[in-house]
Amino acid sequence: MIGIFPGRGRIIWRDWYTQDAVNATPGANTTLDAPLGHINVHVRDGSIILLHEKPGYTITETRQGPYSLLVSQAADGYAFGDAYIDDGETIPPTPNRRLTFHSKTGELTIGSAGDFQAQEKLNSITILGASKPGVVTIQGKSTEGWQYSEAQERLVISNVSLDLNSPTTISWH
Repeated sequence: MIGIFPGRGRIIWRDWYTQDAVNATPGANTTLDAPLGHINVHVRDGSIILLHEKPGYTITETRQGPYSLLVSQAADGYAFGDAYIDDGETIPPTPNRRLTFHSKTGELTIGSAGDFQAQEKLNSITILGASKPGVVTIQGKSTEGWQYSEAQERLVISNVSLDLNSPTTISWH
């Protein structure tokens, strides 16, 4: 398969499934493996995506499960994203929660505003493009529930059970 990755300058595209950096030059043709059963999906650096951690059999079951966060940092450590949460059933405008995510080298901040109370917790955070930390803290308290993969520059912080109704800061250094 031949793909063209948009952008200018130094942009890092990562494979959605393996989270490996794709060897691609922005604006130029790039040949990608596309075996049967594999759909090429990529994440651009600088983005933060709120996800449901595990799919359920129905939308309702999926929405009742915990969240996960995927952070794909740019070369300078910056990434940004936002999310909108409501009950998923009532016709808007309804009570809702607006989340903002900012990442810079060694720190992720989660902002939260609105009148909807999110019941589901943020359970895991994956940060791509991170340097290997010695210490990971959540709200200034050290946590041991993390793993680092040098090949993908991937920091995974597990079992955090963060309340999305209040602001949070995660640091690694």
